[in-house]
Amino acid sequence: MDRFALTGYDWGSVPFRSQSLFNLKNVYEETTSASNLQWIYDLSQFAKAGYLQLTIVVASFLVIVRYLLHRPYSKVSKPEGNAHAISWPFELCSQLLRASSLAFMIVAATRGEGRWTDATALAYAFILGVLRLVSDLEWRHVALHHVNFVLASSLLVLAVEELLPYIDVGHNENMSPMLICSISTLVTAILVALATRREWIPPSLNLDISEKMSAREPSPEETCSWLEYYVTYEWLTPLMLRGARRQVTLEELPRLPWYDEPLYLLTRIHEARRKGKSTFWTLFYFLPTELTAMGCWIALCFIFEMIAPFAMYKLLGYLSDTEGSPFRPWVWLILLFVGPLSRSVCFQQYIFTSTRLVVRVKAALTQELYYKAMDSMELDDEVFAEIAATGKEKEKGQQGTTSTGRLANLMGADVDAITRGRDILLVICGIPSGSIVALIGLYKLLGWSALVGIAAMIVLSPLPVLIGGRMVGIQRDMKRIQDSRISVISEYLASIRAIKYFAWEDAIIKRVNEIRHGEQKKIWSLNMLYVALNQLTEAIPTLSLVLIFTLQVLVRKEPLTADVAFTSITLVRTLRRNLSMVSNMSRGFTAAGVSIKRLDRYFDNTTPLRSHPVGPLQIKDATFRRNKKASFALKNISIDFVEGGLNVVTGQSGSGKSTLLMSILGETILEGGTITCPKDIAYASQSPWLQNETIRENILFNSPFEQVRYDRVVNACGLPIDLDEFPERDGTEVGENGASLSGGQKSRVALARALYSKASVILLDDVFSALDAKTSALLWKEAFCGDLLKGRTVVLVTQLPWIAPQADLALTFENGLVKDVQQNFGVVRKTVTLTENLVDEGNVDVTAETAASHATETNGSTANGRNGNGNIKTTEDKRRDEVTQEALKTGPTARLQFFQYMRLFGNPFYAMIAIAMSILSTASFVGTGLWIAVWVDAYGRDDAYNVAFYLGIYAVWSLADIFFSGLTYIAYENGGWFAARSLHTTFMNAVMRVPLSWYKSTPIGRIVNRFSRDLDSIDNMLAGMLRLSLEMLIRFFFQIAAVGSVLPIFMLPAAACCIVGILAGELYTRTAVAIKRLVSSSQSPLFAQFADSLAGLSVIRARANMPQIFGDQLAERLRAFEKSCEAQFNCNRWVALKVDMMTTIVTVAAGAIAVSQAGLVAAGLVGFSLTNATTLSQLILILVRAGNELEVELQSFHRVREYAAVEPEEKLDEYKKAGEYSDNPETLMPKNWPTSGDVEFRNVTIKYDLDGPEILKNINLKFAAGERVAVVGRTGSGKSTLVLSLLRFTNIISGQIIFDGVDITKFPRRKLREALTIIPQEAVLFNGDVRSNLDPTGTIPTEVLEKALQYCSGIASFQHHDNEDRAENGHAQLNETDGTNSDESTGNLGITLSTPVKPKGENFSHGQRQVLSLCRALVRKSKLMLLDEATASMDYETDQGIQEVLRKELNEHGRDRTLVTIAHRLKTIIDYDRVVVMSTGSVLEVGSPKELYEAKGQFYDMMKHSGEFEDLEKFLLDTKE
Repeated sequence: MDRFALTGYDWGSVPFRSQSLFNLKNVYEETTSASNLQWIYDLSQFAKAGYLQLTIVVASFLVIVRYLLHRPYSKVSKPEGNAHAISWPFELCSQLLRASSLAFMIVAATRGEGRWTDATALAYAFILGVLRLVSDLEWRHVALHHVNFVLASSLLVLAVEELLPYIDVGHNENMSPMLICSISTLVTAILVALATRREWIPPSLNLDISEKMSAREPSPEETCSWLEYYVTYEWLTPLMLRGARRQVTLEELPRLPWYDEPLYLLTRIHEARRKGKSTFWTLFYFLPTELTAMGCWIALCFIFEMIAPFAMYKLLGYLSDTEGSPFRPWVWLILLFVGPLSRSVCFQQYIFTSTRLVVRVKAALTQELYYKAMDSMELDDEVFAEIAATGKEKEKGQQGTTSTGRLANLMGADVDAITRGRDILLVICGIPSGSIVALIGLYKLLGWSALVGIAAMIVLSPLPVLIGGRMVGIQRDMKRIQDSRISVISEYLASIRAIKYFAWEDAIIKRVNEIRHGEQKKIWSLNMLYVALNQLTEAIPTLSLVLIFTLQVLVRKEPLTADVAFTSITLVRTLRRNLSMVSNMSRGFTAAGVSIKRLDRYFDNTTPLRSHPVGPLQIKDATFRRNKKASFALKNISIDFVEGGLNVVTGQSGSGKSTLLMSILGETILEGGTITCPKDIAYASQSPWLQNETIRENILFNSPFEQVRYDRVVNACGLPIDLDEFPERDGTEVGENGASLSGGQKSRVALARALYSKASVILLDDVFSALDAKTSALLWKEAFCGDLLKGRTVVLVTQLPWIAPQADLALTFENGLVKDVQQNFGVVRKTVTLTENLVDEGNVDVTAETAASHATETNGSTANGRNGNGNIKTTEDKRRDEVTQEALKTGPTARLQFFQYMRLFGNPFYAMIAIAMSILSTASFVGTGLWIAVWVDAYGRDDAYNVAFYLGIYAVWSLADIFFSGLTYIAYENGGWFAARSLHTTFMNAVMRVPLSWYKSTPIGRIVNRFSRDLDSIDNMLAGMLRLSLEMLIRFFFQIAAVGSVLPIFMLPAAACCIVGILAGELYTRTAVAIKRLVSSSQSPLFAQFADSLAGLSVIRARANMPQIFGDQLAERLRAFEKSCEAQFNCNRWVALKVDMMTTIVTVAAGAIAVSQAGLVAAGLVGFSLTNATTLSQLILILVRAGNELEVELQSFHRVREYAAVEPEEKLDEYKKAGEYSDNPETLMPKNWPTSGDVEFRNVTIKYDLDGPEILKNINLKFAAGERVAVVGRTGSGKSTLVLSLLRFTNIISGQIIFDGVDITKFPRRKLREALTIIPQEAVLFNGDVRSNLDPTGTIPTEVLEKALQYCSGIASFQHHDNEDRAENGHAQLNETDGTNSDESTGNLGITLSTPVKPKGENFSHGQRQVLSLCRALVRKSKLMLLDEATASMDYETDQGIQEVLRKELNEHGRDRTLVTIAHRLKTIIDYDRVVVMSTGSVLEVGSPKELYEAKGQFYDMMKHSGEFEDLEKFLLDTKE
């Protein structure tokens, strides 16, 4: 009897063998019903005894006493502001309800209908509720928690006492009206407590917050009610309604809670890093509460999920035998409601906590990486190569990476990958708990046959593990290739001007596509393994179920009843889904593991920046090396710098001048000796570094604004004339890398930044190199001869010979040694006299990118950083603008844009096949359940004699399900792979072919973000999300039809559910897409600041506390990112709970309808419809979420496609036939054009912007073939514009430019640029080797390349013994042909075609980079060669060497090659054939140097104050003779 008592109410009772035995079971249950349900009455009696109530009261009282005794009273504070105030309407309502419940209970107790112990608990809660109003804020919180705890516990006890017996069909007693009133008011009181907004505790009460975190009002999530926080998320409804009406902006998103403040998270992760060392344990210590909460929520979620199958089993049992059930059917309907709702609340809390973890990890790791980069010397390439690959995977000659690219990838893709691994807790805590309950249930239902099926699942489970292991290696390889791709794209985009100068777009596109091809091969392998893994995990449970049913009906001869069959299917599908989740998430776990190792490798290998002892600037017997492997070093250097004086350093290119400045800054390794220097140093680098801010903000560099000092510095640097030309003056944005400014302007702004600082030491690395003689003289007079630098120690690296004699200390370097030291005691610095009336006041010349700045500055106010009233915007305003503007620019996403995405699958037919596969897969899934219903009903009719027939058909349906599911995966993964390939190719082509002006308004960080995160989404997420969305949509219609066909009335609640789901989904979608744009847009400034800061690390770190200020700016940008991310994630919770509640109600409605139809519909069909109805909740939720996630992910597709569709610089069809290119329409242009270097300007007027000012006006010039022509003039006089016009980077408004008889305005730009060659001021070298830098196209013969190198081998700085590449690169070059070290080879083999080149040519000195730039020009053999101040920063020996090579090259090729040089150094061009003097966009003088000297005009004046007048005059007079 006891054995049956145990199984009678247990959902695991095993079915009997036949219908007669079934009847016996019913008789048994009727006779033993009383004993079966005795536990209900025992439990009720125990609750009535009063022990539980007294335990609750005593426990609460003791905890309160302990709190009051140990409370830190120093922190007691009075409530402040509305955020801390009591919500009196809710408070009074709660007090009244508590009092009412107590009163009703006392009356019931006096009548003997209730218990005094219940009244005691309610009285205690009431008194505590009154007492909470008399003290401070913290006590109010503690007391309120206890009140709610006691009330909830009392309600639970009362429910067991009074309500539990009513689930027994035989219990018919009536409850006391007083008790009913007491319980009702108690329930209401608890609901009111749940709905009452929480009072906010300011963080200062329980946490010592950093001073930088200003006190502020709470966020909505800190003050919303518990019901809103855990169940409804109603605190987001105002945002959802606003988002449904219009585009949401960053300011309208909910405020960031104090515990997600970036600087607070930074302190937490630093503390965790000290404890954890490795990144894995650091994250564990960083987020212990979140990880614990996630584990608990997901475990509860998977356990609660089993309530619905249990309720369904019992409900189907009741429907099979309505008379024999001891329980009332509403019990199972309540469980059908409570189970899924509890599961949903727990699951959404798990997701809520996990997404909050995502935001915190991203914010913390991004800052940690940033600060680590700020505090460390730059890593060697070898370390970064190891980050991506283990020893056996390293490939010789693999594509290198740039520091910016790889750090951006660590910050972006790797941190993302780590956060995607958060669901490991779901696998560790949730899936085991849910699976164990499901396995126990299966055993209870099916006995030993279930054990056999489970054993089969366990035996086959290692197969997915093996596939997962293989995926790890491929994932690691893919990451390494992705690093390379992002690095080269970042590098090329940063040097886009040089690429366009040389018309190398196709070569660059080809190189990037080769890397991308390798990456996509890995992605394809990963996709196929993913499909195999997924199909295995789906097939294993399905085949196990077939095996279980086979054993059950053939071996055990058990009938397949509705309750057993459909509950078994539900449990096995649950197991199948659990295994499938493990396999789906395995990709994320492997990626997270790889990324954690990459971060560990980075953190472990960084070398902290050396901090020198504070003192006067002095070096004693010091040896400095750029890195540990470098062979070049500054050896035994002893320098006693003149404090408060001018210290000048000169020497050949590559002699170690820049390394000396780097050593003072602590950027090199000190191997011996000592060095002291002040803490605060201002540094202006050789290649000027500017932030993407306004000119004023660049000069201030986060220092306080002082008007008088600022004006003096601006005047001293000769900037007023330049500022006059900008509509916004010093409020003009300089653009990325200072793109809006000319080279000279960038140098002077960087110098102004150093001068404005109050640093006692100023290091200036060749600041005069980009300036013409007049500007140099003005700068010397105002900055160096006045009192602006009084009392400040200046170390100036320069090539100007007239400065060293006027220095307090002059040093000459050679091969890393101090060759000469000259002290000039009591020297007085003299100014260079200017002929005032000849000084050029014009400044119209800027770089090509200025076209965009003029356009954007005239068309709108946002580009120039000013708001409507003309005031310069704050950094925060601009940051908000930057995020909001990019979000708005991306525009709306069309609802059905996925059709456009599917068109990229290959062809429309392929897309149709993919959709057909989805339909077949879903049909086979639903058909399996339908056949089970047919089989069960056959048993009900005693018609299931041919078991093999039913079992065979069931096996065929199951195999079809697996087969079509696999084909569906392959169809979508393959289509997505083709779409990603097509998009990347189109995107790369587009960004290479846009005009340069486009880059002015489009930061490179934004483009890299789309190449990185958005393309990563398209590669890995979009196709899968599309497949899931379409499958869920098709399955939704199938399941609605399945339930409706059996229970037609069910269509009414289903329709209501659909309407609510669609409305909630629509509200969500509109808001979520807008917020997704804000999320994507808020990431771009993070990438931009990373790139910006890494480019100027030495400048930032030189200043005291500047890294911290930049860290604070990063935190400000992270606040915007966190706000948008949290809003995006929380909106998902808002819609999920709404849909879950509705679908749960629909499930209960289906159950109720089934109960009402009991006996009228076959049990098998009812089971089939109920199975579909109970899964409808999860299905609709997944459908809404997947559909909206698809639209959100389509944002990445939209953002990439938006840039892929930008207008190119020129269209192929905009030019006429070849015969019309020529100046003479009757003649055809020769095939080998150009044949000579003839150039003629005919009345040419030029603008950068069609609506802007005229830059050059009515220019008439003619350069004969073979001439060497120099263009000179003040900085900003129009020289660069003249040269850029020949390359068609400007708008030629009127006139013609004729090149070898062809009007270039009617000629394709690309063909024109291939015919010309320019050597720009800044030599641009790319990562690779010398060969790939000289000829990226790979079309020039090796002999030509080697000859060019040989031509240049005689230039001073190109000699290998001066090779500073060893200093930078860390090792001497290897001659790859024989493996010998090149130091032992002959000098002319020092730099060969196989010599490696680091990103930006970092392993070469400035002089060597410029000589390689010359070699690049020589190999093109162009008829017209342009030099844009190419030798300005060279020492004289290098300059003369370059000019000699050019002279020799021109003479060797029949004098038909024309050379046009822009020069500031007159000594460079004094022997040229012709000089053009420009001023304010016009030609002032033209003639040979001798003629212009004799004319005593502008050119003569330039000679006078060049500092070399005697040498120049002597040369001209000697030539004259």
